[in-house]
Amino acid sequence: MSAISKSAEVTGGQTALAKMLGVKQSHVWNWINRRQQAPAKYIRAISTATKGLVSVDELLNDHETKTI
Repeated sequence: MSAISKSAEVTGGQTALAKMLGVKQSHVWNWINRRQQAPAKYIRAISTATKGLVSVDELLNDHETKTI
């Protein structure tokens, strides 16, 4: 499971995470289902939204493990 998927679960779903970040739910869906990673500019905010249950390092790891 990607860290962005875990983040959505921890925060109560894609809609809840999107509201916390000030983006549309469809953005979060794309991050989970198409990109398998969150954009770098949201990583700290996502970690904060999860109250640290998903760390910045976990979210960055999604970027490092993605194959081109």
